[in-house]
Amino acid sequence: MLKKLMALTLALAMLLTLLGACGGKPDSSSGSSAASTGESSSEAASQPEEPTVDTSETQSISIFMQADDVPEGTPGDDGAVLNYWKEMFNLEIEWQKPPQGSEQEQLSMMFGTGDYTDVIDLGFNTENLSTLCQDGVIYELSEYIDKYMPNYKAVLEANPDVKSALYDDEGHIYSIATVQENPKQWGGLVYRRDILETMTGGNIAFPSGNNEPSTVEDWEYMLGLMKQYFDTSGMPETACLIIPASGYFSTGELMGGFGIGGVDYITDDGKAAYGIAEDNFYNYLSKMKEWYKKGYVYADFASRSQDLFYLPNTALTYGGAAGVWYGLAANLGGAMSLPEYELIMDVQPINSPADTEHGIEKPLGIYLDSGRASNNAGFAVSTACDEEKLIRVLNAFDYFYTEEGSCVRTMGLTSEEGAAECQDYIEKGITNGTRAPNSRKWTAEMEKNTEGVTAFASDRMPGVKVDYPARESDLIDGIYYTDVGHEAWTKYGNANVFPLSVTFTPEETSEINTINTNMQDYANGKIANFIMGRDELTPDTFAAYQQQLKDLGLERYLELRQAGYDRYLARSK
Repeated sequence: MLKKLMALTLALAMLLTLLGACGGKPDSSSGSSAASTGESSSEAASQPEEPTVDTSETQSISIFMQADDVPEGTPGDDGAVLNYWKEMFNLEIEWQKPPQGSEQEQLSMMFGTGDYTDVIDLGFNTENLSTLCQDGVIYELSEYIDKYMPNYKAVLEANPDVKSALYDDEGHIYSIATVQENPKQWGGLVYRRDILETMTGGNIAFPSGNNEPSTVEDWEYMLGLMKQYFDTSGMPETACLIIPASGYFSTGELMGGFGIGGVDYITDDGKAAYGIAEDNFYNYLSKMKEWYKKGYVYADFASRSQDLFYLPNTALTYGGAAGVWYGLAANLGGAMSLPEYELIMDVQPINSPADTEHGIEKPLGIYLDSGRASNNAGFAVSTACDEEKLIRVLNAFDYFYTEEGSCVRTMGLTSEEGAAECQDYIEKGITNGTRAPNSRKWTAEMEKNTEGVTAFASDRMPGVKVDYPARESDLIDGIYYTDVGHEAWTKYGNANVFPLSVTFTPEETSEINTINTNMQDYANGKIANFIMGRDELTPDTFAAYQQQLKDLGLERYLELRQAGYDRYLARSK
């Protein structure tokens, strides 16, 4: 009887803890301040003592994950690394992967019906995490991380920048995030230098005197040559310059040359700004309208609303029919050449053009992928889990923050970890494993596999994402393309895009989202029409456009954004 009473008391205590996960006062030890240990993520993650968690019985876990996380032909529950991980922690995984493009709709439907999966990929979430917690959808995890995720906690404590990004202003944390050891810049504006070489007989002469196009005048020289080239190419559809359907890059490319750091950015004096409402945006629109009329801007840009800005009309870019676009690090150099068609493309990085006519001598820079973690991504654990399952989930994910686990999730298995006995590896002929100590071991068999790295690893799962050498085909002049890309664009500086890790209260989030949706709905159509000449663009019509944004709540929007940014700075100290 005494044992039963003690068990009942313990169960009641656990239930109260579960119910109070969101509403209780946060433990001061899980707040925003974090002491720097000076250790790397992997060093810190290898030290903590593991909690004792009973894994003797198989635990089934359901996970909502975006559809393209696992390549076709390599189902998520059959991948070598995930099988290795599942066996280690005695798990069964039920994947819920909606069709690509429907993730946000399916996630909203899940929240509306209350039929939650145990674990939720937050990649397409638009809801405030604090609100989701208060509504009983997800757990607040600070107390559980302290007890059941010692390796994740060690990574957070060793990296104050990561901790301040993942905890909110009240010291709450809701996500099991991916932490990048050393993020690389993966994309930016690029141009086809080979076209200019062809059109000038190798005597490229930018008006600025620089070796690459740096000013608006330089770009007009470049785009003019590209138009001549494409006009005589005989190709049915071409584009000198591809811009997003909205008419601008929200992260600041092109606009940076006109003194604007993006849609949401921080000015040099620390003020929140809304780029498409700035006075200088008129100069940007005027130039885009002029270039569109001359045939420099892709004529059909406004209809490509489904294109990602970093994957614009791939039929044009990869088919040799585009001159300037937002490209990836893997596009640089001669990587996009088609020698079988006698097409050699020399793709080079480029910065935004400085609008020297209006006093801009240097662009603001570009959006740099500098954040090592974000509270807007990662995985959350839903209240579909009882306390026992919650602990099993956290304990299993914590493995990916150890030194071994981070290498496994990013690079795959070694022979000693079971590659020689793994059916997935055996079928692909990779029985010697995919990595040597601390590095990728890219073999001829791996090179033949068209699914790429994700066929052998599982780096979409949360954990520490470690650096590793890429495959030989990713070499550009003997250097891995990720390193080439990082050096190619970071030299241009940072556009100070508004930090993703700024958090807002549920009330602020609701108001911000409502205002921004209304402004975007109005502005995006109007901007495209200005550029294409469907709406008259004059100082007066632009002033009316700015006034409409104010009427829709621009000033209140900036006030709320500024308050959140100021709190973010305070917790980052």
